[in-house]
Amino acid sequence: MKNLTKLWSLALLLTAAMFMVSCEEDEPTIDVDEDGLTVSDGLYLVAEGENPVATMQLTPEQVEADGFGAQERSGFVTGYFNLTAGSYNIVETVDREISATFGGSTETINSGTEDAPLTYDVVADATDDGQAFTVEAGLYKIAYDEMTGEIVIFNIESVGLIGAATPNGDDDTPLSGSVDENGGTWTGSDILLRTGWYKFRFNSSWNIDRRIDPDGGLGADNGYLMFTNFGGSIDNLEPGNVGGNFEMTAENEGIYDVEITFTNDGGFAYSQDRTGDAPEITFDPAEYQFGIIGSANANGFDADRNLHYVGLNEGVHKWVGVVYFGEESVDGERRFKFRTNDDWAFNLGGTLPADGSEATLAVNGADIAAPAAGAYYITLTTADEGGTWISTMTATGWGVIGEGSPSASWDADVDMTTDGFVEGVTTYTLTGEFTGEYKFRAGDSWDFNLGGDPTALNAGGDNLSVDAAGTYTVTLTFDGENYAATIE
Repeated sequence: MKNLTKLWSLALLLTAAMFMVSCEEDEPTIDVDEDGLTVSDGLYLVAEGENPVATMQLTPEQVEADGFGAQERSGFVTGYFNLTAGSYNIVETVDREISATFGGSTETINSGTEDAPLTYDVVADATDDGQAFTVEAGLYKIAYDEMTGEIVIFNIESVGLIGAATPNGDDDTPLSGSVDENGGTWTGSDILLRTGWYKFRFNSSWNIDRRIDPDGGLGADNGYLMFTNFGGSIDNLEPGNVGGNFEMTAENEGIYDVEITFTNDGGFAYSQDRTGDAPEITFDPAEYQFGIIGSANANGFDADRNLHYVGLNEGVHKWVGVVYFGEESVDGERRFKFRTNDDWAFNLGGTLPADGSEATLAVNGADIAAPAAGAYYITLTTADEGGTWISTMTATGWGVIGEGSPSASWDADVDMTTDGFVEGVTTYTLTGEFTGEYKFRAGDSWDFNLGGDPTALNAGGDNLSVDAAGTYTVTLTFDGENYAATIE
């Protein structure tokens, strides 16, 4: 009887101990199925009320580095997920248990412009036991950054090809597609790919800028730029600058059908099928280095003022530039023309108003009347490989733009003062408050912008910057071929 009492007491003690252990578990244990499958330690995107699964794990990804490079960032993880509408958290698992559940309130950010928005959501202060964030159904890139404690929620709405090899060059060649419960597919038919580099990207964006100070560089303590594009190789896709660009070689130029697919368990895949030969090039823009020459321009009829070739966009070749017309005319007639390669063998003339309206110019046409003294933004296009030439001229010159410029914005610039020309060199100046990065751009348009080395500026070059905030005078000079700048 005594032994029976002892056994009964022991059973009660064991039951109490099990109850106490159960009550001390603050986080739920990850379910293990009948095959014994579990998820490894890490971070997972989880629908509210659900347990983590392997296909929803966030994994380390590099971020942008100086010089269009890539660098590791401690605690930065991402994943692409096809989500149903609902509420989600990011959870951390350790030893088959959920050790933290991250969430918080979301804010919508527009890092683009009003005309070309680029929006995404961010949980700026993701905390343990934070509220779940809600998404609509769709394909997303989700990122968690341990250093800043934030979650980025990027909804992929469009996919396009971009690059020198593609029909639209530096603008996207859009692909058609959709997302459903099985994943996503985007296709393009009869796409002409020429020699050069190319990639695919999302929402016409190269990256999501999460720097704390946009002018503060790419150091780890200043946040990060998250890639929203893929390159590398067709058989081994890599994000952003990690693996470089796709390359189309001259021998493989042709007409292609392109397909990009996404599945939750396989990620992205890219394929292209060559369906035809590339048409023979009958018009080579490299043979058309346009310039403006005339009696009211710097150097008169002795030298051209070169235009910049923007590229081919939707079948249209485009050249642009800012030209200064002086008060005086070397022949008293105030006239000018377009010509190529510093030679009169091919030239354009006719009538060109200075109000921005389009005018059709003629090969070997009449001299064009020069406008009143000042700087003018001039464009020249052909949509039929030189069969027709369309031009515009607007009384707009060079401006300075950037968050570190007097405009304090990348959406609007501040016009520079045109100081005329001396001995063939035209000078533009601006005095104002500078705090960080800036660039020069022509005609209130990004078609022609200058950056890089101030002593030898180049089109599309890196942002310029001042070492310390203050009042500066920026000077831009142009000798007809080369641009340079000083800041004092």
